[in-house]
Amino acid sequence: MKEAIYKNYKSRQSQFSESAGKLKSQYTTLSWVRVLIFVGATIGIIVSADNKDGASMLAIIVVALVAYVLLLKKHSTVRFDLKLAQAQEQINTNEIKRMDNDLKGFEDGKKYYNVSHPYHEDLDVFGKHSLFQLINRTSTFLGEKTLAKWLGYGASVEEIRDRQQSVEELAPNLDFRQNFEAYGKANADTDIDHQPLLDWLKEDTSIKNIGLYKVLLAVLPLAMITTIALSTMGTLQSGIPVLIGFFNLIILGGVFSKVRDVTQRTEEGYKSLNAMRYQIQMIESTEFSSPRLTHLKKTILNDKTSASQTIKSLTMILDNLQNRVNVFYIVLDILLLLDIFWYIKIANWKNENSADIKTWFETISEIDALASIAGFAYSNPDFKFPTISTNHFDIEAESLGHPLIKSESRVTNNFEFHGEGGICLITGSNMSGKSTFLRTVGVNCILGLMGAPVCAAKMTVSPLNVFTSMRSQDDLEENVSSFYAELKRLKQLLASIDNETPILFMIDEVLKGTNSKDRHKGALALIKQLNASYAFGFVSTHDIELGNITNELNGVKNYSFNSEITGDEIKFDYKLTPGICKSFNATKLMQKMGIDIPE
Repeated sequence: MKEAIYKNYKSRQSQFSESAGKLKSQYTTLSWVRVLIFVGATIGIIVSADNKDGASMLAIIVVALVAYVLLLKKHSTVRFDLKLAQAQEQINTNEIKRMDNDLKGFEDGKKYYNVSHPYHEDLDVFGKHSLFQLINRTSTFLGEKTLAKWLGYGASVEEIRDRQQSVEELAPNLDFRQNFEAYGKANADTDIDHQPLLDWLKEDTSIKNIGLYKVLLAVLPLAMITTIALSTMGTLQSGIPVLIGFFNLIILGGVFSKVRDVTQRTEEGYKSLNAMRYQIQMIESTEFSSPRLTHLKKTILNDKTSASQTIKSLTMILDNLQNRVNVFYIVLDILLLLDIFWYIKIANWKNENSADIKTWFETISEIDALASIAGFAYSNPDFKFPTISTNHFDIEAESLGHPLIKSESRVTNNFEFHGEGGICLITGSNMSGKSTFLRTVGVNCILGLMGAPVCAAKMTVSPLNVFTSMRSQDDLEENVSSFYAELKRLKQLLASIDNETPILFMIDEVLKGTNSKDRHKGALALIKQLNASYAFGFVSTHDIELGNITNELNGVKNYSFNSEITGDEIKFDYKLTPGICKSFNATKLMQKMGIDIPE
């Protein structure tokens, strides 16, 4: 099945590449036709003027303008279709790269990384070759933020089940998902921050003396045009329209700073409104069956008019305001008081719709994140949705693997772990897979608790909070050693344990930065403390003697990863085995690195 999906992506990539090529040729042809019309019309006007043929000149101007406007509209349509085809081609190229486990060049989400987060640092959630890069297919800034948030915090049981059903519905609907993504990427940059636009939409833009402005808007442009016409015919002094123009400038000065504030604060965010309009149109025209998607669709249905048309009207207003620096606009502004006209329009729009648009943004962002997870699910048909247990302290998995490791290199394990205070004490030789196994469990818990499928044939997990202590490093800026950094991390773990949501902890190479005696003593004390807490989890270590603690404490079990030395070769099977590790390879590894150690 995975091979068929891969071939489908290849086919779609080729199809959209061909479409983009044809549209690019068409776009270039239309550009040249526009140039030829302009040149031809110019020559015709010059010849007509030379022959003093006013009728021909007027006819040429009218025909040329009509043809130019029609071509401009067609040119704009072709340009939009070209951007869509190019976006679709890139989307399928990206899917192929993800299936090849090549995540280079994708947005890494590093801006969402938090060094103090319970697991960001250790589980490759963000950054190079990260979970975010593997899953993220969002096409909006808010959708990306939503996905990053879901990767950072588990949802409630009800939310997880709602998301699972939504993802299951969206996953096979490839056209919907890729069109949704393409509209977003063809119309806007996902780096655009909508927050300034949202903040502006929340603010009151009511206009004082709006009645007076409406009267001036009705009277002054008419007076301006009439006086210009009369002065041109010689029946009125030319100074009259000039005086009206100065008066118009004074009136415009009253709203200048307010209109400028609108353009500055919406300059970036409004660019994404066109994408949002097309995405809302897709949602409006799609029938959903899952409860969450059905609910989300209802949030954009409007009794007055469609949400997409409402967004279109806002886009048109803001688009005109963004063209204020255009010389043509400035002239028309003085003549027709355009700033006042558009400012009244925007005030009316906000009064009628500002309460709705925040909800629409939230709807788009959630569907964007759900479609992203659905794309991840579709590309990994062997991954399964976990069962969310209503019990506490439950993890059970069959063929559990790490999603960031290529499928042909991935080694899977079966595992079962239950009970408050339970601790899996994992011993093992160097490079045998202890750390990878801890990350495998952690990453799949994150996936399962955000509503995504997991890299397993079967998995059951209860609601829990993951906490890791694995990559403690020196911090020269803070003058902190790796050992002290680990102690601070363990302190954070202990402080985070409460009696509400169970903690699943993962401690790799516990207290590795100190001597053997202190490490053993400290690790024993820590394990006893964790065993008595509202938590459960994993502790890996090279300290074999720690395994004896199973004789003292209930709920502590020994597991190990082993290696086999044959001659100069060290072989690993990366399989989790019950019991304490019985094979060691540090001496052999040092010898292979050139350290002369006697046999």
